[in-house]
Amino acid sequence: MAVIWLPLSDEAAARYDLDKARAYFYSMEGLPYGYHNFLFGWIDTFRDNLPPLMPNELLPIVGSMAEQFMP
Repeated sequence: MAVIWLPLSDEAAARYDLDKARAYFYSMEGLPYGYHNFLFGWIDTFRDNLPPLMPNELLPIVGSMAEQFMP
């Protein structure tokens, strides 16, 4: 695991609320993360982020090749 400690800008430090950050952490602590997130993290948009099994452009090409063998 890699951790980088960077200082907040003055504007971000003024907006940061430690009590809210701790409350959020404790509300999320213990929830499953990793395998579940890995599976469902790809599904962001209909077309762009799902890992494709084959490109959409390949289907018409395969169809035209199959017509030569099965008219």
